Order: sequence, then structure tokens, then C-alpha cells
Amino acid sequence: MSIRVLMNGRELRVEHVTTDKQQHRTGSITTRHRHPVFHFMYITEGEGSFAVDDRRSKAEPGLLYIINPNEWHEFQGDEARPLSNLECTFLVLDGEGQPFEANFLDWISEKRGSALPDSMRDGPVPVPPLLQPFLLEGFHRLLEPSMNYVTPEHLSLMVMDLMLRTEETLWRIARLDTESARSGAETVAVLKHYMKAHMKEHITLEELSHLAHWTPNYLCRIFKEHTGETPMTYLQRVRMTEAEKLLLYTDLPVYAIAEMLGYEDASYFARVFRQQHGRAPTNYRII
Repeated sequence: MSIRVLMNGRELRVEHVTTDKQQHRTGSITTRHRHPVFHFMYITEGEGSFAVDDRRSKAEPGLLYIINPNEWHEFQGDEARPLSNLECTFLVLDGEGQPFEANFLDWISEKRGSALPDSMRDGPVPVPPLLQPFLLEGFHRLLEPSMNYVTPEHLSLMVMDLMLRTEETLWRIARLDTESARSGAETVAVLKHYMKAHMKEHITLEELSHLAHWTPNYLCRIFKEHTGETPMTYLQRVRMTEAEKLLLYTDLPVYAIAEMLGYEDASYFARVFRQQHGRAPTNYRII
């Protein structure tokens, strides 16, 4: 019996080469080279510098590197923080027993019917803590001492298990990123609507954080990613736009407009308005 995988419409045989737990490596680990094997490398400790083809990255704990057949690669370990990693190397062979050149991410996209994010192709993949135990079990099964006494077919089966775990991990990460982006956009839209509806009230960052169920720092980061500005800057801009209308189309005194827009101090309102429009509120309504 031989374990086979369907790639690019062809049934291919999986052959285990080696699985290792490399520890405390420093300096040049490998010079730039390539060969017709797959490398799955997961960083467990320390730091280093990895280059895959022309993509160089800093290796840190929690990063997963997928190196496809014949991709150029070289690794270095940091002298101050030696590098440790798990590594599985295997071949995928065609019917004639020759190494088959394929891209693992393309294989996942073909199986799942949907492309993975480009970010996964541009560098290593950060594996969230929640998904790390599931992925690492695949490496650890291959590292068990008893695996030295099993048949090549059994080893191939264990490599397939690691491949499927890696596939599922990458797919879940892709879905988490998509859902997070969608959730972030929806939450930001709700917060913008809330600020417009309640601009005449005293709104704080803590209040917005409570509404979003986010920390203030996280709220500011996500809000800025989607709008280009912080929540309080956005709120101020909305208020200043409303102030323009009230100054131009009503006879309300400046202090009343300030109160209506959530400013307890009319002089502070006037300073903000001058910064935004280059004129004091009293001068703005003079035609």
C-alpha cells in the first residue's frame, strides 16, 4: 500500500525524508540552495533570518514556513537568541518515482475552491495560539521514538496527517482574517453611526470601547485602519461639519452651538473650530 495525494489532477506518492527538532542554532544554518522537497518549518524559540526565494523575513516563535520544491532558501540563527524549530521534510513523487514540483498553497486553494490570502505567499504565516496545539501535534507524532520502527507507508501516512493539519490551520487562519476584517468594518460602521447620532452628547473613548467590546487601544487601531483617523478625530470632524451648518444657517449664539455639539467649554469649541477652518466661529458666519 502507498499513500497518495491528488495534486494538479494527478495522484502522487508522499515519501517522508526526515523530521527533526533543531535547537539553539546560531550563525549561518544553511547557505542559499534549493532541492525538490517540501520543508514545513515551525519556529519554537529564539530569532533568526530566513530567506525564501527573494522574500526575507525575521524568524520568530509562532511562525510557520512552507518551502515548496525548488524554492531557493537560506537560514541564519541569531547569536543572542539562538533559533529552535521543528522541521519536516518530504517528497511528493509522480508515477515514475520522480519528484513532483508543486505549490502547497495552490493545492489548498484547489481543494477548497477558494484562494488563500496573498499575505500567506509573501512570508511566513503567524499561527494563532489557539491553533498551535492542533498543528504541533502533527510534528510531535512524527518525532515520537516509536516512529523509528514503523514502515515507510506508516511514515507517509503521518506526513499526510501533518499536511492535512497544516491545510486546516492555514484555512482557519484565512477565515479568521476574513471574519475579523468583516467584523471590524461592521463595528466601525456602527460606531460611526452612533457618533453621528449622539454628537450632541459628551462621548468618550471609553464609552465607544464599551460599545464595541474592544480595548481603547485596539479600537483606535482598527478604527484607523478603516477610516484613516482615530475615533475622537472622526467625532471632532463630524462635529465641526455640523457646526458649519449651524453657524451659516441659524442665528444661534456660539455658546449654544458649542453646547449642542457636546462641548462644555465654548472657548475650547472656538479654538477647535479655528484650527479646522482658519477662522473664529463669530467670523465664519460673516459674509
